Amino acid sequence: MHDSEMTVYKVTSKILRKLDNTRDTPGTRAILANIRNSIGKDYSKSIDSLSYVFANLPEEYIGHGRVLNAYENSILTAIQMYALHQQAKAESVLKLDYQEKERRQNIGEALSSLRSEGSESMDRRFNAMVTSATFAELQNHLRQLVKLLKAKSNTRVDYAKLAEDLYWFLRGQKNEVSLQWARAYYQFRKKENLEGDHQNDK
Repeated sequence: MHDSEMTVYKVTSKILRKLDNTRDTPGTRAILANIRNSIGKDYSKSIDSLSYVFANLPEEYIGHGRVLNAYENSILTAIQMYALHQQAKAESVLKLDYQEKERRQNIGEALSSLRSEGSESMDRRFNAMVTSATFAELQNHLRQLVKLLKAKSNTRVDYAKLAEDLYWFLRGQKNEVSLQWARAYYQFRKKENLEGDHQNDK
């Protein structure tokens, strides 16, 4: 499992870094627009975005069937979410943790930045995402939550880690991924608040 995780992470991070480093150039802006426009659409109508992703995937990741395989689907979805989040943002929204494998930020931790007192509505949205029955349902909830992050938070997101988690979701480890996201979402902000309280006590 760990070798596959590292590979998915590295492949996705390489694509994301390439996009992020050139995000202000006309060529990359056009690529990101195509990728954003492919969200929620049939893949037969998203050839531009698919061709970019396929061109940057290792040969062994490319599928042969009539639908996207786990590698293709997870990496494309993560890149779509990055493109959506980055739109009209001057600063990069991308966070990459190459060296700190055990501390890579998952999407639950990033979304915890939207929690506050009386955040029942946000909690319901998050809970709906982590209890998604299908990958298509998960993608829909992710899209809505990334839009909220874009509008209400300056938190950067490790979208390569998202690809890694989505890969394992598609490989039958939905419950494990959901648990990791829920732990991070509910505990990270609590931990931060407790640390702040301790600082105030000094």
